Amino acid sequence: MNQLLVIDQVSVRRDQDGRYCLNDLHKAAGAARRNDPHDWLRLKQTAELVEELSDTGIPVTTIRGGKVQGTYVCKELVYAYAMWISPSFHLKVIRTFDSVTSQVQNSAPSFSDRIQAGVILLESAAKTLNLSNSSKLGAYQKLQQVAGLPDLMPHYAIDAPADAVDGSSRPTQSLSQLLKSHNIRITASQAYQHMAKLGITEQKTRPSRSGTNGVKRFWSLTAKGCMYGKNITSPMNPRETQPHFFESRFPELLRLLEATR
Repeated sequence: MNQLLVIDQVSVRRDQDGRYCLNDLHKAAGAARRNDPHDWLRLKQTAELVEELSDTGIPVTTIRGGKVQGTYVCKELVYAYAMWISPSFHLKVIRTFDSVTSQVQNSAPSFSDRIQAGVILLESAAKTLNLSNSSKLGAYQKLQQVAGLPDLMPHYAIDAPADAVDGSSRPTQSLSQLLKSHNIRITASQAYQHMAKLGITEQKTRPSRSGTNGVKRFWSLTAKGCMYGKNITSPMNPRETQPHFFESRFPELLRLLEATR
């Protein structure tokens, strides 16, 4: 049960299907005997209204026993009951519903607003982290799925050096793999440090409970570095980048590294 309406300091309970408690409404109206909800339910006009509403679900139900016992009705019957009691109480119920609805709309962003915020966040992250086209595509595909949109995104993206003009992707490998395959006897960490001096890589941070002083550090290719590789999202954490380097540009990158050693 959750509480949605408060009328004259009386909380009107709801059942698990969203119906409102008539007994609580009776209390909010002053609990006068002449306004007994069971008398109202026995009226011919009420019975006809319940019959009309039966196509939309179960308009009236009664819970017997326990803390939540009472008669629960749909929103349309709440209005009808309030109108039967008095014009002033009817107006009070309408205004309360309108106020609650307005608060919900103002406090909770719409689904389209959340999707738009997701797109803005993705674009900002892609620009800040210099993400590769394939990583951005993967993120857009996930956003597309969450939004329930048709599969309109392409199924692949071109990952190539920033100055490539032929429109073809280039194979990449991790720095450790390339250093090993070229028999370069320095560690990936040392190579990243040298590349940082050249403005090819930079170290970024993110909050992390397992990091030093609550901070986790990771490497990322700069805009200049995208001539030699691409940033993919780390499989360990999507908030981190993991540089991969183009095989075709690695010999050129090695020459630059040699100059800094």
